[in-house]
Amino acid sequence: MVDHRLMARNRISSGGAALAVLLIGGILAGCGGGGSSTAAGTEAASTQLSGDAQILNTVLARQEAAADAYSKVISGLSPALSKRAFYFRRQEEEHIDATIKALRGLNAPAEPNARPIEPGELKSDRERLVFLYEVESATIDEELSAISKLEAPWPRSLLASTVANQAQHLTLLRQALGAGPLASVPVPFENGTAEPPAE
Repeated sequence: MVDHRLMARNRISSGGAALAVLLIGGILAGCGGGGSSTAAGTEAASTQLSGDAQILNTVLARQEAAADAYSKVISGLSPALSKRAFYFRRQEEEHIDATIKALRGLNAPAEPNARPIEPGELKSDRERLVFLYEVESATIDEELSAISKLEAPWPRSLLASTVANQAQHLTLLRQALGAGPLASVPVPFENGTAEPPAE
């Protein structure tokens, strides 16, 4: 006589064994997949950091060119304006230092491609101030463009504070160009495209 209880136990045992084999196989496959997923994630993060380094080096080149542009016109300005421009140049140099530190934080070298800005022949304080205004405006535009492309959050914060500082430069340059208190305030959402005040 067939013992149905024994057969049922055998079916359960063999079914349990099959289930155990499937589970172990799934776990092992999951472990293997996790390794490749981690490697892919590390590679993607490395690519993002490399992209951020390229963006920051482009910004760094612009910042260095802006600081150099100030140096080219400071001596031609009247004493009061020269002092203000010298102060702005010092702040541009601080922006450069901060960007270099950000690159170090990404374990990337500072390798900006030099992009000199030539002032041309400037004959008056006003022409020199307009030149500096345009340099600041273009630098703001460059940095805002970089913020939208960066992957890492802390370089974005750094450039946002740099842009805010440069917008203050624009305010003082507008005042030096003869704008009144309200007209000298940067437009809402300053993006570096506002024209200098007319004479």
